[in-house]
Amino acid sequence: MEHPLLFLSLLLDALGLPAHGGNTTLAKILAPHMQYSFLAMIICIVLAKMATTKMEMIPSGMQNIMEAFVGNLEDFITEQTHDKKKTLIIFPMIATFALYILISNYMGLIPGFMSPTANLNVTLGCTIISIFTYHALGFRFHGIRYLKHFMGPVPAMAPVMFPIEIFSHIGRILSLSIRLFGNMVSKEILLGLLFMLAGPYLAPLPIMFLGVLVCLIQAFIFMMLSIVYSVEAMAEGH
Repeated sequence: MEHPLLFLSLLLDALGLPAHGGNTTLAKILAPHMQYSFLAMIICIVLAKMATTKMEMIPSGMQNIMEAFVGNLEDFITEQTHDKKKTLIIFPMIATFALYILISNYMGLIPGFMSPTANLNVTLGCTIISIFTYHALGFRFHGIRYLKHFMGPVPAMAPVMFPIEIFSHIGRILSLSIRLFGNMVSKEILLGLLFMLAGPYLAPLPIMFLGVLVCLIQAFIFMMLSIVYSVEAMAEGH
């Protein structure tokens, strides 16, 4: 959901650029959800740069925070894969999802900003990357035998199991993208209503506190499901 006044949109308007969407290519690139998606990417890059510019043996500041993030996330993924090699393969994607989605979610709690993840195009884009990657990993680890994962445990069941598995994987696309989008847009709609009906001060605070928790949980769920799907694709079929 877009706020009535968006800081970046006002800035682009002042520069004479199309900031509210439209049919032209530039207008689509500069649509509000894209503006804040680019901002989230820039924040991710800046944080990484700050953490690695002056690396020290005894970390402090941003280096300490990022090392804790990277180390704990790597350990968490290894607990799921039970294989360091597999962990290192999917770690870049999972870490990027975790940081980008977390920043994007929390962005909507700042007045004048919006959550890029409150737009279905953004969540669907992340979902497509996750789905494509885990299928690519399946073929990388198993070759054409990866298709057996869709056939069920007994060859005779393949004609029944294959369409069921196909619908199941299509359902994953809908589940991953709509769950994140739905939670973020509902948070923003509720906050917008409270701001209009009850004022901008105390009334929205409970929902904002709840929003802080929802933003964290939804980022974790998207990350966790991406890990599970990738691990499942790389595992040997039974």
